[in-house]
Amino acid sequence: LPMAYFIACLLTLIAAFPSLAQQRPRIAVVEVEPDHSAREVSSYAHSLLEEKLSRSGVFSLVERSHVKEVVEEVAFQQSGITDSATITEIGTHLNVEKLFFAQVHRLRPDYKLTVKIVDVATNEILRVEEQDLGTKADQVKIPTLRLAQRLIDSALLLEPVEMMFFPAGQFRMGSTGGAPDEQPEHEVALSPFYLDKYEVSAVALRAYREATGLRVSPRKNPDHPATMVSWTEAYDFCSWLDKRLPTEAEWEYAAKGSEGRSYPWGENPPTRSLARFGGLQKGPVAVHTTPAGATPQGVFHLAGNVAEWVQDWWQPGYYATSPLQDPQGPETGDYKIFRGGSWSDSAVEIRPTVRGFHNMSKGAGYIGFRCAKSGESGGAP
Repeated sequence: LPMAYFIACLLTLIAAFPSLAQQRPRIAVVEVEPDHSAREVSSYAHSLLEEKLSRSGVFSLVERSHVKEVVEEVAFQQSGITDSATITEIGTHLNVEKLFFAQVHRLRPDYKLTVKIVDVATNEILRVEEQDLGTKADQVKIPTLRLAQRLIDSALLLEPVEMMFFPAGQFRMGSTGGAPDEQPEHEVALSPFYLDKYEVSAVALRAYREATGLRVSPRKNPDHPATMVSWTEAYDFCSWLDKRLPTEAEWEYAAKGSEGRSYPWGENPPTRSLARFGGLQKGPVAVHTTPAGATPQGVFHLAGNVAEWVQDWWQPGYYATSPLQDPQGPETGDYKIFRGGSWSDSAVEIRPTVRGFHNMSKGAGYIGFRCAKSGESGGAP
């Protein structure tokens, strides 16, 4: 009876939360026909790649035999498996969102593996990864698994970044009992806007740097928030995505709401289950963790983890002259503002009204960012 009850509860949960299974991108790994001298290495590398991606739990893979069957059928009718018409047909037949085209080249004496990720709906090339495999077949395993891990680390980039909508509204910005630059408390009205659900991740920043030809740092904790990012680079990153940094007023409104919450989650004081703070554990955690500390709208880590750059210049007396409607901050200044506090700050310092400031040209290990966008509900952010 207990086991039957457990299974019934599990099935109920699965039915109630189908999105848990649907969050994994459905993909197919397609082996591009190599030249004769690379066939053995190609088959081995393809098997390693599929096994690693499947075991990661990040992707939902189509079985290799079915992929081969569809590719052979479509390729017989088309000029090549990587032209746009063929990509759409293969993707439709396999019912996948992304195709991973894997090809091994022989550049004597070396082998090289290239994986090209293509979005089936748009035929857009989302990412290209290359990896030297060495000169012999018995050297292939480790570098192939290394490339597979990079694909796993980059999985979040294959889906649009979720943004949460905030309708137009009013709230009391600042505080009556905080630091002098938090005063005076004043009324602010905001137009509707969107805000990223999560802080920008290290892997997302790396993709931006790769795409724009900037220096790329070694891979470490790809799902953690990007840090050591100047205000200028954060601004450029958001612009690259046709977004922007949130204004200070938008950020505070998202964190405390029109009801003036003491913390993003409500009135309860911070605990380890609600926020990363206090410096007891060094460094931030992954951007999608600590859901109990999210706002009612579902925005994560607006208190602790890493502080976040906002658009505005810092000026200690700005609140005394701030306009009612959509304040943009002072026109000039010496420092840019960051909000939210970080993993190293106390419970008082991660309150939504606390204002920090820093040199806009320099990053810090405790400062990250997220992006915003103006817009009305119902339209794509």
